[in-house]
Amino acid sequence: MIEHEVFRRSDLLVQNIVEIIDRPMCDGSARIAVSANLCQMSIEHCCALRALSESRMFASGFVILRSQFEAVVRAIWVLYCATDEQVQRLASPLNDASEQSAKNLPSVHDMLEALGKVPAAKVPFDALSEFKSYSWKALNSFTHAGIHPLQRMIDGYPLVLIVQNVRVSNGLAMIAAMQVCVLTGIPNLQRELLPLNGRFHDCLPDHRSSP
Repeated sequence: MIEHEVFRRSDLLVQNIVEIIDRPMCDGSARIAVSANLCQMSIEHCCALRALSESRMFASGFVILRSQFEAVVRAIWVLYCATDEQVQRLASPLNDASEQSAKNLPSVHDMLEALGKVPAAKVPFDALSEFKSYSWKALNSFTHAGIHPLQRMIDGYPLVLIVQNVRVSNGLAMIAAMQVCVLTGIPNLQRELLPLNGRFHDCLPDHRSSP
């Protein structure tokens, strides 16, 4: 079936991504470490979404797509926009105080707004802003058990929607991978990812949603 081929190709895409970005980070600072961990989280969510979709747990896949998006937005925001104090909130050991402190960090909307003012973040900002403009209402509905998942439970999930969800998730994983390349400090490492756009065009977003 078509979706099974997309799942197989997506697995191969992520394998190729990991082979390229599995490098040491440029330093051991909290800012770099937090951003790198958020990128890893986003790529992990991509793999989880695919596993859920293969198990036909489609509603849960849409929920995790929002988490994947938020993880990569925060990863890029941490590098370019977060204050040292905000980074420390995210890097602190987990306890009641640090949990409460982390609740006061900027929302996705505010993080994207801040990234829009950073020239170095223009490429991921444009892609992430476009994703949010097209997907945010539906993802909120899935996350909060709204009308979207309820109607899909009744009407089912069209194949085109299942495939689109996986492809969009793969696109977010590519954005996270590009961010990891920046964090390594290795010149031109991002260029090693670029051929994957052509080799795996069948399981990446169409131009409108591409990273």
